[in-house]
Amino acid sequence: MSSDDIIDPITEQQQAQVIAATNRCIGQASAIYGREFKTLPVDFDLSGRCAGMYQVRGAVRRIRFNPWLFAKYFQDSIGDTVTHEVAHYIVDSLYGLKRVKPHGAEWKKVMRNLGAVPRATGNYDLSGIPTRQYQRFAYSCDCRTHQLTIMRHRKIVKRRAKYLCQFCHCALVAVPQETA
Repeated sequence: MSSDDIIDPITEQQQAQVIAATNRCIGQASAIYGREFKTLPVDFDLSGRCAGMYQVRGAVRRIRFNPWLFAKYFQDSIGDTVTHEVAHYIVDSLYGLKRVKPHGAEWKKVMRNLGAVPRATGNYDLSGIPTRQYQRFAYSCDCRTHQLTIMRHRKIVKRRAKYLCQFCHCALVAVPQETA
């Protein structure tokens, strides 16, 4: 396959398998924790590098999956990605999202309880997967220059977040952009 060949997204039958796997995983969590977790809507509307996402908008919760990554890595995704996103939902239900880190101790414990390895990100070859290219912004610390996504840049500008370098632990500061 050349890098120009785009993979077709998963079929409706495969989507039904993913939804069934998601519901089984939620049912497994209900049995483990001795309480009922409601099934969630499952959508196949993600694109790019992200394989899955547990999304909360107000009172609405749903799980979103990338149908192209699922097509390319179906067996891995139906096991790992489904469990990963269900674990976020279970953590939200048990602890709330504001009190825990997204891939913190609580999430890792839920992943292990569900029989999965607690990995925060997958390592996928994205050739053939349609991806969006985000604008990047240069930020510096005491040891290097970092390229932040527009989403992180906006959070900094709106004073909703501060980011530290993983190496020197200094705050990241925007590098002034040159104007032509």
